[in-house]
Amino acid sequence: MEENGLEIATIEMHTGGEPLRIIGSGFPEIKGDTILDKRRYVREHLDHLRKLLMFEPRGHDEMYGAVVVQPHSEMADLGVIFMHNEGYSTMCGHAVIALGRYAVDSGLLSTDVSRSSVGEVPVFIECPCGVVKALVDIEEGKSGRVRFVSVPAFAFGLDVE
Repeated sequence: MEENGLEIATIEMHTGGEPLRIIGSGFPEIKGDTILDKRRYVREHLDHLRKLLMFEPRGHDEMYGAVVVQPHSEMADLGVIFMHNEGYSTMCGHAVIALGRYAVDSGLLSTDVSRSSVGEVPVFIECPCGVVKALVDIEEGKSGRVRFVSVPAFAFGLDVE
């Protein structure tokens, strides 16, 4: 897809019917040290590209996007900025599942996943909410089922009237 000579390549994935458009290449440089800094930069300087990628005619109301970026955390394999038709979010379970498979299948991991690999591979994804651990089943070097462990959560209030 081109805008003023800009060509953006995407990878289309689905998790249980939920779409994820992964921005594979062509997105302009995103400035910032942390994932939150980078998300802020995208919101302030590149939001027109979110609209181009998420809105019709290229997207739709349920479109969800992920821009893969360098992580800030040393424990993360990749970082991500989530986007959708209304803006940006801090976490998305279906996107984490798709990104886990994408990381394995596209060779983004420092761990070697060979054709003979079998088992479970951890993929650490730095999201705006923190580092999420996706556990990707591997059979014959290809990704399969995925589960994930998200960041700690807490109850803000109990029995509130």
